[in-house]
Amino acid sequence: MAYQVPQNVRAILAALAEAIFPIQAWIKQKPPPKLDQLIPPLASVPWRPAGADPALSTASFDIVRFLEIATDNDGDNVALAPRWNDIKANPTKYFQNRTGQSAAQWRAARGLNATANFGAFDPDSSNFAFVGQTAGGAPKAMSRMDFYDACWAPLAAAYNSKPPGNPADWVAFRDNLRTEQFSQWPTSSAVRSSSFIRQFTLDVLTACLGQRNAAIAANGPIWERAVLIEVGENRQVGNAYTEQQAARAVATFTSTE
Repeated sequence: MAYQVPQNVRAILAALAEAIFPIQAWIKQKPPPKLDQLIPPLASVPWRPAGADPALSTASFDIVRFLEIATDNDGDNVALAPRWNDIKANPTKYFQNRTGQSAAQWRAARGLNATANFGAFDPDSSNFAFVGQTAGGAPKAMSRMDFYDACWAPLAAAYNSKPPGNPADWVAFRDNLRTEQFSQWPTSSAVRSSSFIRQFTLDVLTACLGQRNAAIAANGPIWERAVLIEVGENRQVGNAYTEQQAARAVATFTSTE
């Protein structure tokens, strides 16, 4: 069954995404991009209708659906996280040697300490894609699903303690998550609020800037690169320049004061 974000946090995530990456506020105060200078040039973009305010925000990138699709595609971490944690608990658990030596014998023969350590997680490394914590506060590898599932209940509780009512409130809510200010989200939780907001920020930016957002792929590739178009970024997935196009771009750049 496809992963679904709980209904009670969907609207929270949508508004929090805009507080993290305020596309709507930014695009309304900036001049329109110079579409004729893009390679290839564009005549218009659908989020800037004539005679109306720009219609671009994080909502345009369907962040919640993006998270759901990313979770469905996280099979590698679902399988790998338990093994990663096994090795942290017992670094030589899966040790094999063609001569039949035990891990202790192999280490002793090379003058190594008898106790092996899983350095990828020591002392507080987070080399795994998603890292939470054990009840004792030690790092714990998790799948994307387990990571986010541990966040939904405390996120809803933090929101319900004082629901944000305007953009400034949402910015404060975001910052309070970053600095772990909510008693409704204890620091002993499997995933701390600061870890959640960091990961969610990465996912929001990937959804809006990565140009491979399956949640909005049906809208056409121009929507996937909308933010990059607004900043005048020519590079895009699958785009290749001819020498003539590059020469024209250089000439345009050098003639611009």
